[in-house]
Amino acid sequence: MLRGLAVIWVIVTHYIFNSIGRQKYRVDNRELDKETKKQYRAKIYRIMKKLCSGMLKASGAEIEVRGKENLPKNGPVVYMVTHKSMFDAPLVAHIVDDPSIFIGKEEIKKIPCISSWFNAIGSIYIARDDMKQSLQVILQGIEELKDGQSVVIFPEGTRSKDESIGELKAGSFKLALKAKVPIVPIAVQNTHKLLEVNGGKKVTPAKIYANIGKPIDVANLSREEQKTLPSDVQKYMEQLTKEITD
Repeated sequence: MLRGLAVIWVIVTHYIFNSIGRQKYRVDNRELDKETKKQYRAKIYRIMKKLCSGMLKASGAEIEVRGKENLPKNGPVVYMVTHKSMFDAPLVAHIVDDPSIFIGKEEIKKIPCISSWFNAIGSIYIARDDMKQSLQVILQGIEELKDGQSVVIFPEGTRSKDESIGELKAGSFKLALKAKVPIVPIAVQNTHKLLEVNGGKKVTPAKIYANIGKPIDVANLSREEQKTLPSDVQKYMEQLTKEITD
């Protein structure tokens, strides 16, 4: 109970005290040239990063990160992250310094405060049951990458409730292949123990993990290598997950 209240307190106070910065640098409600947009996103991301770190600290999470040396200093790249919990996105923002936007499900729109930051940084909503809209989102993500913007996506498309990872959606790989940017795979584990194991009613301290794989260069893959890329990355992310599974 107290942990949950602490997380809510962090979210609400951060939302209030950083409202000026959020409004000043938000990119979703104005026309900006590419360089200014990138600079504004970097400022918003740094503010949002503090929020995410605060949420994790308030939850009592003990964080172990492996492979941090594999994180690129600059993008654009596609960060492909396994999906366990609503705390996955805050964990990614906590460990990734490269200012990134997220491709997330439409349900995020209904989460107060969080959706405000998601919108301000210019992230993208995807409707999983709408193939036409999903294709438009992928095309938008490709354009963002070509403009030099790193993108975070959860390629399973939904959360996995156990220690396994679901099948990675082939559409996610079009982002990297069409934009010709590297994929950085990240496996997370135990974030669901912070909340989901209690039916979403209680925040419980837990040790959580992130295992960052080596960047995968896709720019010069053969046609056959492109076809096997989803299964190859799936196997790699399963290996990364296994390394951090208790």
